[in-house]
Amino acid sequence: MRAEETDVAVIGGGPAGSSVATLLRQSGYRVTLLERERFPRPHVGESMLPGVLFALAKTGALERVEKAGFTRKYGATYIWGRGRDPWTIRFSEVPQDRTFTFQCDREVFDKLLLDHARDEGVDVREGHQITRALMTDGQVTGLAYTNDEGASGEVRARMCVDASGQWSVLGRQFRLREHNHNLRHVALFGHYHGGPTTLPDVLDEMEPTDAGNVYVVAVDDGWLWHIPLAGGLRSIGLVTDPERIRGMTRTERRVYWQQQIEGCEEYRELLEGGRWAGDFDIVSDWSFICKRFHGPGYLLVGDAACFVDPILASGIALALQGVLRATKAIRTSLEAPDLNNLAMNWYQEGYLEQANDFVDMANHWYHGQRLQESWFWTAHRLVDPSQNLSLRQAFVFISSGLAKDSSEESIRYMGGFTPGQLAVTYEALADDDATGAAHPAVDAPAPELRRPGVAVRPEEALLGTPALVKGTDVRAWMQETETGLRPVTRVKVPETLNGDRREILLSLPTLSVLNLMDGRRSGAEVAQTLAERFAGSVPTDAAAMRPIVRSVIVDLAAEGAVELG
Repeated sequence: MRAEETDVAVIGGGPAGSSVATLLRQSGYRVTLLERERFPRPHVGESMLPGVLFALAKTGALERVEKAGFTRKYGATYIWGRGRDPWTIRFSEVPQDRTFTFQCDREVFDKLLLDHARDEGVDVREGHQITRALMTDGQVTGLAYTNDEGASGEVRARMCVDASGQWSVLGRQFRLREHNHNLRHVALFGHYHGGPTTLPDVLDEMEPTDAGNVYVVAVDDGWLWHIPLAGGLRSIGLVTDPERIRGMTRTERRVYWQQQIEGCEEYRELLEGGRWAGDFDIVSDWSFICKRFHGPGYLLVGDAACFVDPILASGIALALQGVLRATKAIRTSLEAPDLNNLAMNWYQEGYLEQANDFVDMANHWYHGQRLQESWFWTAHRLVDPSQNLSLRQAFVFISSGLAKDSSEESIRYMGGFTPGQLAVTYEALADDDATGAAHPAVDAPAPELRRPGVAVRPEEALLGTPALVKGTDVRAWMQETETGLRPVTRVKVPETLNGDRREILLSLPTLSVLNLMDGRRSGAEVAQTLAERFAGSVPTDAAAMRPIVRSVIVDLAAEGAVELG
């Protein structure tokens, strides 16, 4: 048996695996990537969001992708709801760095990213099947494999990354996967060689660039996707309830899929002159989230950690956003092992929060399939609790692929629109009868719901008994920087009645100060306790601690996080 060592071992050579391997190799680590198949290999999931390009630029693979000849996608067109009128979202309607993305042949796209990883110095090994994680004292310390030539081996690593897609090698081994039965669907898909007809040829008020749009159409048995690929190839899939095909043979399922396509009036003219390419496949039970995304010696990323649903085309974008977070967490863990848990928790919480937003929206999308106004209310709750957007704006916001974190980086990652840019999308949706009448409170100014701060004079701060305001969350956390992560104290202040919170980042030592503010000690007693606790360090006496405690009380009282008794 062959045994060797590396810094990071990555399972899987798809977009998540090749990208995390590339970024870690560019950071100077030895990286070994083990992929069970030989590329190129077919894969579903050809439609992407603009935010994918931001992550690809980080790895250096974007130039290769732009030169590959993929169909450019400038938006998405839907027929969904009670009416049958199509409506379109266009990325070009608002100013942003990336006004397009790609509809990509995954055989070509995935191999391109894997080859880029290899060229960047990653030790890429195709045809290597992981058989188990190697354990030492409860920690993953490597991977055992067999290759397609019959040889067995082991790779010992300081960190193992599971990017094996929905196969989720470590997620299965450690029984982490939890399926979302509300999104228990099955997808039947294949390809057609299309004729010369494109969306602008069959739909009114379409622009030439709309020819590359994904075209989603609700049908009685579920919904269909039409994705135009390079060379006239069309990816066409049906997403439906598994009960629809229970008991069918594979041939019967293929016939059923083709009947759904041929019976869709909106696709009939679009596919005129086309023919089936001869391929057909099925993916089922795909929606799941692992109970945790990391453990001793390992981390899950991409579809190995979670997969929501194809309806919002968020798969690759969410995976590559996870890669960018995972890379920083792994670098921090390898360079400062004592910060491992802090870095991994930062990775998981941020990644899981956005995944859960997509889960909420996808759940409501399906369950409200004929009541479009209910989608708007769900989107409004998720992305705009302060009610700065209309219902229709909020829907477009999240259906464009953006979670409720509207920071500049998140917008770039997810490919969505900023709240202030969405007024131009009104006409893209149907009238009030189809979209639901606006709630009277939607356009009203938001009331001030955050607990108001209290001005505390410096001379009073040490005399009173400080305590955290009820609902304030204080913990050690990680702050994202240009080069990585640094430990800080995070204070989340109660902000609105619906649970939205404002975040304040302070130096890590501030945590020791806040942990002593229990409403029983005075500010002066907090300073004295700190001096005793940290005797031998600098500063050591209460006199030196008092200005620090005073400043924390004054500043956080003004923010509404601390009250003085």
